[in-house]
Amino acid sequence: MQSSGISSPATPQSAPRTPTLPATHARKRFALAGRSQAFDPRIDAARGDLADLRLVDRLFAPHYVAAIQRSAARRVPLYATVGGAPLSEVLAGEPFDVLELSGDHAWGVSPVDGAVGFVEVTALAPAIDATHIVTGTGLPTLPMGNRVTGDQGRSAADIRPLDAPVADYVSLAERLVGVPAVPGGRSGAGVDSGGLLFLALSLAGTRAPRFVDLQATIGHAVGEDAPMLRGDLLFFDGAAAAIAVDETHAITVTDHVVRRNIAEIGTIITRRRLP
Repeated sequence: MQSSGISSPATPQSAPRTPTLPATHARKRFALAGRSQAFDPRIDAARGDLADLRLVDRLFAPHYVAAIQRSAARRVPLYATVGGAPLSEVLAGEPFDVLELSGDHAWGVSPVDGAVGFVEVTALAPAIDATHIVTGTGLPTLPMGNRVTGDQGRSAADIRPLDAPVADYVSLAERLVGVPAVPGGRSGAGVDSGGLLFLALSLAGTRAPRFVDLQATIGHAVGEDAPMLRGDLLFFDGAAAAIAVDETHAITVTDHVVRRNIAEIGTIITRRRLP
């Protein structure tokens, strides 16, 4: 895949501007009054100076901008602030909605995991229509979670159509055993705790938040006296998370993805079960 057709603006980084939109999609500005709803900057693309046009009915901002969709040409970290720690990442073949260009970074939102932040402009390319997703770990150059188009070579065992998810998210988590822990990671090349759950659930066709604290609200709560079932989502003190494999073991992240005795992971703060 070729590198992005987006180029950084000639203005200094201290004076960023939004990318130029096609003439048929002129930039829209609104002046609103009234109280905005609370927002989470990890998943709501809003700042003090501008916001995603799709938030116009929820949040107040001086200016709103319509997104321009691009696709990732390679796996790239997504940062809350340029130079900060990775918040998440955008995987090869995935869309990324650009809201502003600032120096050599683009600020926007991932439609896949909802994370908002900066990615390197050089990692973006014109939008593609990906049709398949990698669901196995047998393709070294295509980690689990990467997307490809139908005309790319693929193995039926490791790549599936986007509209044909794997049914068992626990088996997907088990395939990741041995994958390294990577801050902000959510692919077969590396995951963090939230990335492990997000990757397994999303590949199984379950919409889930990207971040552990938000994942701890999905499904329904399970009482501590209820038997542990395969697939229970476990949340521990210290923002650790795991997926139960059986009554006593779960898949979790230490310095890599491991199958571990649940009692050794820590104290369960909450347990959630999907329908």
